[in-house]
Amino acid sequence: MKFNWKTGKDKWLILLAAGLILLILTFPAGSKTPSEPQPEALAGQNTGEGESSKLENQSYESQLEERIAGILEHVEGVGEVDVMVVLKSSEEKIFRVDTNLSGSSTEEKDSQGGTRTVTENQQQETTILTGSGDNGVPIVEKELRPEIEGIIISAQGGADLTVQAEISQAMEALFGLPQHKIKVLKRVE
Repeated sequence: MKFNWKTGKDKWLILLAAGLILLILTFPAGSKTPSEPQPEALAGQNTGEGESSKLENQSYESQLEERIAGILEHVEGVGEVDVMVVLKSSEEKIFRVDTNLSGSSTEEKDSQGGTRTVTENQQQETTILTGSGDNGVPIVEKELRPEIEGIIISAQGGADLTVQAEISQAMEALFGLPQHKIKVLKRVE
């Protein structure tokens, strides 16, 4: 089979189209950059707390500590501040689950005239995934932030009782912590 090129313009258009198709095919589809978060593993599949869970908690703690320190440093009499937040547990993710319930009830009579009722219930739960096949990612229905166990604040003005009281009251109001879980100390250089 022989192609008949009538004009040079047709030749260039076909070459350009072929080049564009090759260029599009060379780009990988759906590639992830390192900055994109990786999908989380299903809860309960890991034994113990995974590295990603520890990093998330640490970043959550760090975020809280930075925000508290940022606010307190601008309060009169507090001065420079160091904050330590301790969490009770790790972050919890609740995945969307499809629940199927089925049940049956059977009444049996024996030869002596007695009756017995047998009830059987079955419950089946399946985690709902987005996507198809092995590429499915579980749908997160709710994320529960970890509860705060306690806060320690080291402030330059921590020796002043009114500053200590103001900081403690602020933490009580912000996090709903009882006073005995908040400790304000005098910062030493």
